[in-house]
Amino acid sequence: MIKAIKEFEITSLKLSGFKCFAEERSFTFGHMNAILGHNAQGKSTIADAISFAIAGVSFFGGTRLDRLHTPGKDIYVELQFVDGEKESHRLIRQRCGDKTDIFLDGLPITQKEINSIFVERDLFLSVFNPLYFIEVLGNKGRDLFERYTPDISHESVMEHLSENSRSILAQHPFHSPEALCKRTREEIRQLEQTMIYRQGQNDQIISQKAQSEQRLVERKAALEECRARAQELDAIRTNGFDGSDLKEKLAGLYARYEELIHEQASIPQTAELDKQFRSLTQKLEQRRAAVYQSQYAQALSDAQKKVNALGMELNRHRKVLAGLQPGVRCGMCYQVVTEDTLPAVKREFEAAIRNICLQGKEQAGQLQELQELDAKAKAVFESYRSQDIASYEQSLAELDQQRKQAVNSAAKQNALRQKELSSVREEIQNLEMDLEAGMLSPEQAAELDMAKQRIQTLETEIEVLTEQIEKASELRQEEGAEDIQTAISEKKELLTALSLYISERVRQRFSGLELNRVSISLYEAAKTTDEVKDVFKLNYEDRPYICLSLSEKIKTGLEVSELLKKLTGINYPVFIDNGESVPVIDNVKPSGQVFAAQVVNNEQLRVVTLDKNAEGRSTQAA
Repeated sequence: MIKAIKEFEITSLKLSGFKCFAEERSFTFGHMNAILGHNAQGKSTIADAISFAIAGVSFFGGTRLDRLHTPGKDIYVELQFVDGEKESHRLIRQRCGDKTDIFLDGLPITQKEINSIFVERDLFLSVFNPLYFIEVLGNKGRDLFERYTPDISHESVMEHLSENSRSILAQHPFHSPEALCKRTREEIRQLEQTMIYRQGQNDQIISQKAQSEQRLVERKAALEECRARAQELDAIRTNGFDGSDLKEKLAGLYARYEELIHEQASIPQTAELDKQFRSLTQKLEQRRAAVYQSQYAQALSDAQKKVNALGMELNRHRKVLAGLQPGVRCGMCYQVVTEDTLPAVKREFEAAIRNICLQGKEQAGQLQELQELDAKAKAVFESYRSQDIASYEQSLAELDQQRKQAVNSAAKQNALRQKELSSVREEIQNLEMDLEAGMLSPEQAAELDMAKQRIQTLETEIEVLTEQIEKASELRQEEGAEDIQTAISEKKELLTALSLYISERVRQRFSGLELNRVSISLYEAAKTTDEVKDVFKLNYEDRPYICLSLSEKIKTGLEVSELLKKLTGINYPVFIDNGESVPVIDNVKPSGQVFAAQVVNNEQLRVVTLDKNAEGRSTQAA
């Protein structure tokens, strides 16, 4: 990997698929280069291509690559340049689809590595494009300047501050004044919110206390009025009323009510029925699970074995009989059968076969007789089993019915008891109401009852309101407010001292910048409050940048470009677009390679190069 490049000049550019250059085009450059041509011929495209090759962005830092490539084409940009030691290099950046590849002197390289070889993107574009620093970076240009200007010592800054500011800052050691500023502003904001919150609480408490005091007066007046009416009705109720007979009857009702309350509830007597039900259920399940056990099983098995044995013997004799012929050894007597003995031997076998058939027929009859007897016995077993199951099921149904009757009877007795209990309670309530009403009419009795309820409600409300008023007097949070206000004032003083510190550091850092007609404004007074605030604005001949013509803006940018070169020790090319707007550059002389694009009506794009050692001689490249 080659070392960092502090100085270079571009010798040639080859590109294709880039903006208006769909097909491959090549350009050769010298130290001074005039890029001439009608509008839309590609003058600014050359600036974009150089920026794209080195920084991966457009001339003004745009990152949208879809605005750089020719539709349907892949981007290819090849830049050849010579560094400060006169060594030649070739930088290629190509983009196929969504993939971008970069090669330096034939080796693949990343954008991070390119930034370490050249400089960071914002610095490169601020030198290469005179308008980038002011119109793209804006206030961020101050940070760029600060990164490349010499550090100012803490002691140097403190020396130029007032005694009061130095005293305040000495109490708050810091590594970064900006970080302390941010933290202090947050602390002030929190303290102010606390003050607002406490003031809001106090205001709310005062308002609530006033409302509670007003309601308390209203509730006390209502309570006196309600008590007076209740006393008046109570006097009417007791005037000429004895009620002894009602009290005597009420005592009897209370006694009967107590008897009913303590009387045990009727419980259905189902224990014996449940015991019988469980026993029958067990018998029913056993009978259902019963299986027929045959008493003829052994006899049937023996008879079946005899029938099977006779069948096997019969098959054996028949097989031997079928195989008899002269010269064959008999399978029964093991004698060799001859022509003479063959008839006799066959007769013997036929007689034996008939005998076996007779025995088999007799045994088969006995087996059938046993099977019929077993079937009859099984039918009788199943009949008795079905009868028993039906009997058990009927008995269980009768027991279940008896249990339901017992439960229903107990439920009816409990319902009658509950009904009598409700009736007695209702009669007690009616008598108590009669005793309570005395000589009052139903309307007056209802009014007295409502008055008593109203008195209870008002007394509760008065108690609650009294407590609220007492607590409101205790909750006033005026204490501590002065301490918070003092803390806010102290932190604002610290913030002011920090602002003065930062401003002095910036002033010292920028005081040594050598500029011709350009000046930098670091402070500005607010129009409404006259508060001095930090700014970063460029002026040309004491006129704000915003008020300048294009020519003056370009001249301002060229001074900034040259200043950045001096601060960083680099000597990179500068590209002046809209060069026709700057007929004369008299405020600064560019130190490195220069590209100047100018509109020439009705001319094709061409590059005119001037030898830096022989002014006035030019060569043309296309």
